Amino acid sequence: MAAAASAVALARHHALLPAPPSSSARSGAPVCCALRPRRRRPAPTRLVTAGRRRRGSGFRAPRAGMDMDLASGAVEVINDLGFDTLTFLGVTVLVIPAFRVVRASPILGFFCAGVVLNQFGLIRNLTDVKLLSEWGILFLLFEMGLELSLSRLKALARFAFGMGLPQVLLSTLAFTAFELPPNGAIGTKILQFLFNSRPDLVNIRSIDEAIVIGAALSLSSSAFVLQLLAEKGELPTRFGSATLGILLLQDIAVVPLLVILPVLESQNIVEQSVWPILLAESLKALGGLGILSLGGKYLMRRVFEFVAESRSSEAFVALCLLTVAGTSLITQQLGFSDTLGAFLAGAILAETNFRTQIEADIRPFRGLLLGLFFVTTGTSIDMQLLIREWPNVLSLLGGLIAIKTLIITAIGPRVGLTLQESVRIGLLLSQGGEFGFVVFSLANRLGVLPLELNKLLIIVVVLSMALTPLLNEVGRRVAGIIDESAEEKEKPAEMRNYGATEPIVIVGFGEMGQILAKFLSAPLSFGLDQDAEGWPYVAFDLNPAVVKSARKSGFPVLYGDGSRPAVLQSAGITFPKAIMVMYTGKEKTIEAVNRLRQAFAAVPIYARAQDLSHLLDLKKSGATDVVLENAEVIFETSFVFTEQHRRIHLVIFLLPIFPRRLACS
Repeated sequence: MAAAASAVALARHHALLPAPPSSSARSGAPVCCALRPRRRRPAPTRLVTAGRRRRGSGFRAPRAGMDMDLASGAVEVINDLGFDTLTFLGVTVLVIPAFRVVRASPILGFFCAGVVLNQFGLIRNLTDVKLLSEWGILFLLFEMGLELSLSRLKALARFAFGMGLPQVLLSTLAFTAFELPPNGAIGTKILQFLFNSRPDLVNIRSIDEAIVIGAALSLSSSAFVLQLLAEKGELPTRFGSATLGILLLQDIAVVPLLVILPVLESQNIVEQSVWPILLAESLKALGGLGILSLGGKYLMRRVFEFVAESRSSEAFVALCLLTVAGTSLITQQLGFSDTLGAFLAGAILAETNFRTQIEADIRPFRGLLLGLFFVTTGTSIDMQLLIREWPNVLSLLGGLIAIKTLIITAIGPRVGLTLQESVRIGLLLSQGGEFGFVVFSLANRLGVLPLELNKLLIIVVVLSMALTPLLNEVGRRVAGIIDESAEEKEKPAEMRNYGATEPIVIVGFGEMGQILAKFLSAPLSFGLDQDAEGWPYVAFDLNPAVVKSARKSGFPVLYGDGSRPAVLQSAGITFPKAIMVMYTGKEKTIEAVNRLRQAFAAVPIYARAQDLSHLLDLKKSGATDVVLENAEVIFETSFVFTEQHRRIHLVIFLLPIFPRRLACS
């Protein structure tokens, strides 16, 4: 992608080379020459001299001069992109560790870095860097599509459609009312009365434009909120589930919003209502995207199965990138936004066995490019405007937080949430979102917003996102004041969702992995604890044929390298109860145990060893306990080789973690 961006930058560089100087009307010579005393020279010499002046290439022939321009232009563009790349990588190395130490989101650090880099002019080729950073939005939408599988939507439907849909609609209406009537908005009059603001601060020329801006402000920051919930361990709670449901609905709402803006841009008018246009485009979308979805569903599944069978991680990652780029290009050719194509590709692959591995492979690209997007967004923050208009910034910031908090707090009890939970969710989701920047940048290109208002809104959204950790803490304390037992009331919901985030992880679903899975899932209706449901578990394997066969048999098996923490995180596993490494290769098992131990210091990790030296190596790598395969064979040869006796051995193998099962057996 960097090479492609360089090629685009080079093409743009030569497309924008300075035109030849204007000619004098009388003599036809350049203006600069027309002002000088005329000198009689042979025509060929004069033509060559003019050619040299046009190309600015010294005393070479025209062709040589053009080649020199091409070479120098290429070097200039590559040097600029190289310098900007080094600058961004340096910022990444400094920002992420520093903000992790202070327990703040690195996104805020990227914003601040963008402001600083812009103030000191450290980004040389901002236009092409912004073009490259837009890939971060494509990968973000692709990842969101991966999260929106049909089963997950059904599980969160009550919160997504019961809270998310009313929140988006009501927030859009509230912010739209603030921007109306056109050319005389209520918000402008309020700010003018309170702070003597300029009357032209808000200049909305139609209701459609006001709705687009209102919808952009109704969205929240998935990146900030989900990271915060994961750090606090609150995703499994009912509070976390409701928050996730609202964010998922907002992610869906982004897609039609991003479809509207290119339609407005193609019409190049703002007086005409957008709704008839949107209806026509929606009908076209149902046809074109329907064909793309059905064709892509079967085609991409077959292609991913073919590539996965090669066991090449490089080819698999390349296929992921090709999928994002290809579907984005196809939808763009159909007249839709490229972001819609990325979202559609993720939604198609969400129902496949490869979703978890794809999400883990795509995350580094999404993280870096999205970080670059936030850096370039920070460069658009006008510090002079912030200092000059700080009363307006604080007023808009307060209005944004207050309106969204009140709306979500009012909706929460209607779907079964307590008042404490509703207040916490309202404050947590009261900030602006990442997609607000995308909408504002497109709206600025359309002329929907005055330039200063566009910058002002970006400042407001950035500050609201920066306040997210503080808003979460305020919500927690307010909930405690309303009811001191609020935290205790959330515990039953967390226990009910125990299996969703703390399962036993089986890495490798070969023969022993399958037997282990059967043991874990076998119901025991007798014993001390009346364990009638079995232990929740999730298995991972890199053989697509094994995954496909196991899923047909009802086993919860996912395609992916379960020894990679990123893959477990993509599957929603934050704190596994235990990890069973069932690989057969020595080096592969040691590497898996070592990687998992670095990520999960307190989680029991069990593995199989082929011999004594392998056992010692696994112990050094951090395995909690190791069983020798030879010991397994000796044990089994003393009994009739039946499923029952193998299960007895597994009970002994799992003795440190499953004492209840031993008693039951």
